[in-house]
Amino acid sequence: MKTKPLLEKLKFNWPAKAVCVIVACLFYLFNRYASLEKKSMPVSLNVVQDGEMVCASHIPSSVSVTISTSAENLSQVSGDNIFAQLDLSWITQEGTFEIPVVIDLPPNIVELDPLQVTVYPEKVKVRLEKNAMKSVKVEPLLSGKPAEGYKIESVESIPEFVSVFGPRSIVQSMASVSTEGVSVDGLSDSTTQTVRLANTNRLVKIYGAESAQVTANIDYEDGIKEFKSLKILLRNLSANFECDTQKRASITLRGPSLLMNDWTPNPDTLSVDLSEIKEEGEYLLPVSVLIPQEFHLESVSVDNISVTVKNRPPAEVVDETLQAEKQ
Repeated sequence: MKTKPLLEKLKFNWPAKAVCVIVACLFYLFNRYASLEKKSMPVSLNVVQDGEMVCASHIPSSVSVTISTSAENLSQVSGDNIFAQLDLSWITQEGTFEIPVVIDLPPNIVELDPLQVTVYPEKVKVRLEKNAMKSVKVEPLLSGKPAEGYKIESVESIPEFVSVFGPRSIVQSMASVSTEGVSVDGLSDSTTQTVRLANTNRLVKIYGAESAQVTANIDYEDGIKEFKSLKILLRNLSANFECDTQKRASITLRGPSLLMNDWTPNPDTLSVDLSEIKEEGEYLLPVSVLIPQEFHLESVSVDNISVTVKNRPPAEVVDETLQAEKQ
């Protein structure tokens, strides 16, 4: 019988023989996979977070998928139908977790032989928080400067508020949502523009509106200007009297700079009313200031002036009366 000697030969020094078989298999597998060609491609990472928690930390927008196969099979490999997913929907409490990236391959790649698939990163570290919602103010963003002599009087936005939805800590720290830039450069009239809301944090969603109607109200820029040594007009003095008082004063006005720079004081800008004087004497009378309604009187150098009134000689009175009648 030769069977027994054969079994005895197989049993003889069997540990060494087992090691040889294992080493041979490893060499075979090493040679098989070492000769494979590799192709790496970026694949968009789809995040599923339709549960109670949402991600409060940065998640990469894509992962790198490497396909290793024979050279003849490599031409069939494309990243178009490869899907990568990060599923957060099963987590029910706040905290930091390492979530594995799940890869879904199309049938034409799954059937390749040989085939080796790796993904980087294999896991993504995420911080999860509860969903929160909050109403915040829309903050219009202006760019440029109005024309010389003009200013931004006020800015209005429709809607004035929007709702933001996202991770609790981020939402609670938000006070406003800004818009894209509204240009006011070189403008001298008010402008209304429709611009998109600028969502700078992709972890937060904005509800209620995607854009806002922003109105920038533009008006004259105010300034202060002094008008010096203006003559004070004596008005409404009866023809029976004369007054040789020559008084001057200065005024300081606040108002639109462009209008004030073009405005020249009139002869009656400063005046004193003498209509109530019925006899000779010295009077202390208030100074009246007449200015355009666009201006505001900041100060006047004198509030009252002293006026000395005398009777006019009869001949001058008659002569002036006759001249008035001829006119």
